[in-house]
Amino acid sequence: MDTSEKVSVIIPVYNDEKYLKQCVESILTQTYTNLEIILVDDGSTDHTPEICEEYREKYDQIRVLHKKNGGVGSSRNAGLALATGEYVLFVDNDDWLEKHHIEELYKLAKENNADIAAGNFNIFYEDTSTFSYWINDDTYFKKVYSIKEWFSLQYRTDFYNMSVVFTVPWDKLYKRSLFKNIVYPEDVPVEDDLTTWKVYLLANKIAYENKAIYTHRKIKSSVTASVSETDVFPLRSIEERIAILRLIGFDTSREEAAYRYRLTLWKKHALDKGEYLKYRNTLQKLAILKKWENK
Repeated sequence: MDTSEKVSVIIPVYNDEKYLKQCVESILTQTYTNLEIILVDDGSTDHTPEICEEYREKYDQIRVLHKKNGGVGSSRNAGLALATGEYVLFVDNDDWLEKHHIEELYKLAKENNADIAAGNFNIFYEDTSTFSYWINDDTYFKKVYSIKEWFSLQYRTDFYNMSVVFTVPWDKLYKRSLFKNIVYPEDVPVEDDLTTWKVYLLANKIAYENKAIYTHRKIKSSVTASVSETDVFPLRSIEERIAILRLIGFDTSREEAAYRYRLTLWKKHALDKGEYLKYRNTLQKLAILKKWENK
């Protein structure tokens, strides 16, 4: 196949000496070979920096940036600043790709003239060494979504886990030009819910393949396992999303229902943590919504 267009694979890395090699090897063995692999070491304190340097010395297509610890958002921004490919792919440092992952997403994007191509994924639970699957040969399909159609899937937990597919930055091939005006937040532990949807709004359409071509590793000690529900479901994100989607003429009924749900999460979290001002701020928003809900 034509591999004239370079794909920049960005891997934010932090203290991942145990799993990083499996991740990088799954990229080096891809059937699509015109790759630039960018390892962004976010101030690791274990042997991760040495592993990164070993790969840089061995492979010309691997670039390494060592930076002060700033979180995964800052690592994504740093990786994007270094990227030179026509396309960008994010991979979490403890995950791995099926060998045709990039080739399949590239074909999907090119065949449909789509700015973004996306696939589905499996989960590997590290603590029990078990997999979770919800995709098989009988459920396979391809579809090209308009941006409004794609947004209708973001809360579909019953439809091939599409709510997660919608939110996460990985398991997708993006035209790099989409990130010209995108900046990942660097002041939060979980950045995807605040950012991925904005990239979609800058795209023309999204080509999707209902096939598990990515494996996401779940580890109890990982960043996403240690954060609170309010970090995963920030109010700031849904408030911003409702405002922007209304301005461009999208139906926001699903976002508004999600906002009410997130307010209840935030109220409980603030009460449990004794964060009085956050608790009162959430109560006032709930009171306003209750007053006007039937008017």
